Amino acid sequence: MTEQTDMAASTTERPLRLVIDDSARDTTAKLWYALPDGYLDVPLEALDPEPGTEYEEQFTNVMALILSCVPEEQRDSYVGALRDMRFMVTQMLREGVIGCSLGMHFAGDGSSAMSTITVALRDIEWAPPKLTAVRAVSLRESATNVKLLTLPGGRPGSISDTLVTAPAVAGMPAQDLYQCDVYIPAPSGAQLAVLTLSTTAVSARTHYREWMEAIAHTVAFHDPLPDIERTVRGDEPDAGSDRIKDGITADFG
Repeated sequence: MTEQTDMAASTTERPLRLVIDDSARDTTAKLWYALPDGYLDVPLEALDPEPGTEYEEQFTNVMALILSCVPEEQRDSYVGALRDMRFMVTQMLREGVIGCSLGMHFAGDGSSAMSTITVALRDIEWAPPKLTAVRAVSLRESATNVKLLTLPGGRPGSISDTLVTAPAVAGMPAQDLYQCDVYIPAPSGAQLAVLTLSTTAVSARTHYREWMEAIAHTVAFHDPLPDIERTVRGDEPDAGSDRIKDGITADFG
């Protein structure tokens, strides 16, 4: 799900526009969340396909097409980059990442700002959810601006951020990288959702942190669509549906 908004948005009241992505209706989904407009989903399963699947055939065809367009003297470097990309995706999947989105937005000065949001769902040893939220954020290396969150239904969560220097890589100098992490334990106490935003647009970190707090309020471990759709249709004009509508509006302004 994506909420139509922008980084330099006014705080004045405006109509709520909620776009529900097809992935929200996936019956095998284990986690639901909404992102601001401007993020594009990265199909991880298609970038590291299982042998014998339709994804593998598509991946092979696309890679062959890319390499056929590359000058002969650059082909080895492209092959290496593609190999590194697939290795990175493999590692992400092994670490429980179930979603990855790339975003581009305009900052207040008109410049473009790019960011990445990853979503991981990890099985953990059972513990009270609030304890898990505190423990997870405290274990983050170099974490700053630590804050405990109270999410819809009184559920606990936590958020922190940090500024690190990414090392220089081929063709790119070292640069500052802003990272913001959100930790949300499942009500069962046996799973932990970890949402991480990374961006080199460090001057916009205040906006990004506000977005991550808002995203945290949309995370659900059960399908929220029936409640949202009833609210939109007006089938439940009671206090409960008003709270759902007001909550969605408050999340992204």
